[in-house]
Amino acid sequence: MEQIKSIFKRAGIAATIILIYGIIIKNEYVYIGMFSGSVMSIIMFYMICMDIKSIAASESVSRKRGFIGYAKRYLVYGVYLGAMAKFFGLPMLLSSAIGLLNVKVIILLMTLSENIGRLRDKFLR
Repeated sequence: MEQIKSIFKRAGIAATIILIYGIIIKNEYVYIGMFSGSVMSIIMFYMICMDIKSIAASESVSRKRGFIGYAKRYLVYGVYLGAMAKFFGLPMLLSSAIGLLNVKVIILLMTLSENIGRLRDKFLR
């Protein structure tokens, strides 16, 4: 549970950094596209956590419940990316898609950091 809280905290910090960076360089693709993608990524990760919590709490685990949660999340992704493409164009779509990778990159960096720390402790001490 602590790791999930850490993921939310780090993803929020990354989204804030993206917003500040976009405002500083005055690039709408960064501060609208990437920031909104980062926020959407955090919201979808929260939906995953709630789906897992509800499936774990129920006595009858159903594939149908898992599939419905999966379909809802990807429908929201599709609507979000479709709206970005329709109202802002292809460059905004691409920057929004990059922003959607926020939580995934945070998880990757946390895992790499942990593994590098283990290797360092094993071989350098």
